Amino acid sequence: MLAELVLLPAAAGALAFAGLKSRKQRQYRRLQARQRQLDAECGPALQLPKDLPRTLPHFRSRLAVIPDALPPISFAALREAALRCRQPERSYFPTHKQGGTVAYEDLHDLAPEIVAFYRSDYVRWLCSAVTGEALVPTPINDQSACSLLFYDRPRDHIGWHYDYNFYNGRHFTVLLPLVNRHLSEDRLSSARLMIRQDDSDVMVPTPPNTLIVFEGAKVFHKVTRLEEDELRIILSMTFCTRPQSSLLKGALRRCKDVAYFGVRALWS
Repeated sequence: MLAELVLLPAAAGALAFAGLKSRKQRQYRRLQARQRQLDAECGPALQLPKDLPRTLPHFRSRLAVIPDALPPISFAALREAALRCRQPERSYFPTHKQGGTVAYEDLHDLAPEIVAFYRSDYVRWLCSAVTGEALVPTPINDQSACSLLFYDRPRDHIGWHYDYNFYNGRHFTVLLPLVNRHLSEDRLSSARLMIRQDDSDVMVPTPPNTLIVFEGAKVFHKVTRLEEDELRIILSMTFCTRPQSSLLKGALRRCKDVAYFGVRALWS
């Protein structure tokens, strides 16, 4: 009898988890169909360049910065799409992180232009040319594949960290600041992207429309605190050389996504 009392809740929990997992997989199939629609509808409207820049920065330190990365009309479309997403999910980890995030799956409805941009040939070719690797987007169930990072409250920040690589190949982080300003003064926000390089702390410039490409698992980095009356919205994208993952890495990725995007990531 005791064994039955123990097994019944466990079986019920397993069935519930399987049901939620199945529902999530159906959602991802719908999102993949929606992506093809977004590529056709939003992609041309972005008016991305047909050709890569003639000169590109080197990637010897596993980081490259491209100022004025996009044409004004393309950047304006992404910025306006981001400004529609003003209710990010907030996360707080004492002494390490405070800020808001909009997950990949939510961007399909809230800011489809951003999804189309992430999936565009131009961005993939540009990042591949910079890194010297043939890159592909990370899988649709990775909530951080393409997300918006909102720093919109005083003390929003993230401490020193590496971006863990959840995939079998190399993994790269690509940032595009969409908004970075003091709301009542003509200057950038107080938040700074810092990296640790040769035992020194180096600031990476993050004016709007600056593309930053780096290998997050190798580059130690942080973002300093935001001050009063400031707003910083960053488009964060991830690309990899091999989108396959082990069971352990997949479980770790879900744990990380739960911390940022809530319990729904358990079934991703």
